[in-house]
Amino acid sequence: MKTRITNGRLVLKDCLLEGHDIVFADGKITGICPAGAEEGDEIYDVDGSYVMPGIIDIHSDMIESYIQPRSTAVMDFEMGFGEAEKVLAGCGITTMFHSISMFREGAWDVKQIRQAPQVKKLAALAARYRHQERLIRHRYHLRYEIDNLACYDDVMEMMKKGYVDLLSFMDHTPGQGQYKNLDIYRRHQPDEGRNLSEQDFKKLVESELQKATVTEEQLKVMAQLAHELGISVASHDDDTVEKLAVNKALGVSISEFPITMEVAREARRRGFLTVVGAPNILLGGSHSGNLSALQAIREEAADILVSDYYPQALLQAVFCLFEKEDIPVWEAVRYVTLNPAKAVGLDGMLGSLETGKAADMLVVRSRAGRPALEQVFVAGECVLRCHYREVD
Repeated sequence: MKTRITNGRLVLKDCLLEGHDIVFADGKITGICPAGAEEGDEIYDVDGSYVMPGIIDIHSDMIESYIQPRSTAVMDFEMGFGEAEKVLAGCGITTMFHSISMFREGAWDVKQIRQAPQVKKLAALAARYRHQERLIRHRYHLRYEIDNLACYDDVMEMMKKGYVDLLSFMDHTPGQGQYKNLDIYRRHQPDEGRNLSEQDFKKLVESELQKATVTEEQLKVMAQLAHELGISVASHDDDTVEKLAVNKALGVSISEFPITMEVAREARRRGFLTVVGAPNILLGGSHSGNLSALQAIREEAADILVSDYYPQALLQAVFCLFEKEDIPVWEAVRYVTLNPAKAVGLDGMLGSLETGKAADMLVVRSRAGRPALEQVFVAGECVLRCHYREVD
């Protein structure tokens, strides 16, 4: 069956195209042609709304709250995925890289969902869903904490089994990276950590500074296996230019959440794709007191927006960029579509409205400068349709 979307404003990778239809069949885009030039078995008249590629989110841990909503409550994983993907589709996210950290036992932030058995279960389920009919496309981003020596072999095995679609190296040691400021580190502690006495907090920091981590050679071996398997590798919270050099030697190609503008600029100069958070844009700055995502975009030091912990932020941030920052709509959209697709090697299939690519698309109307999502297509199927009532 051939489907045609007409009367839309098509957000292509380098321009906004009007007066044209987009046609798709068997899950793929078959043509972009002058309006009415091709027939369709099913026609959607979108009445001037934007038609853009589906959003690709390569870093979000939102699935945690759907599987473990309380510290003592772990829900059924399949139910959690099913409930989460309804929300994700409603955010315009058609491909989600569920990004769950694999913490060592005894780490201060080792919620049950972040322990190795649960992480492996979640990753295996996401891999299985890749071959099932779902509302959206599910992928898995393994965030490996480099002090988790016990799970090093587990990570290697997970990659070999095809459970990992993106790998990142994480280091949450206080005094560097995200927690260069120890006050921020303390505020991010669980309740029992925040209530420590000054002396006990100092002991905690000293203990964390003395912990063992995997060697640079071990990380190099892990990264090499990832490359052999076609898995992109990212670093996290780069805070110095020297750290960028180390990561470059490891084969890292993505710099997630660089801490300062200097590091973000240098990361791009060295060929990294840089990632910043969409919630950062909506909040007017980093919740950890680090780099401003909006400033990084203004200074051309960022390539990709991710939701991090709040999927609702992505489409909102895109509209903020072109409605308030006067960034061309196609450029704003690339931060959440083509650029992340390139980062994880999916740009041959996803990320832009082009003939031959998957028909993952959003129909979005601007209402008072904010996005109103009207339809979501995944592989050419309309998986979500929203009707906004007219109020008398």
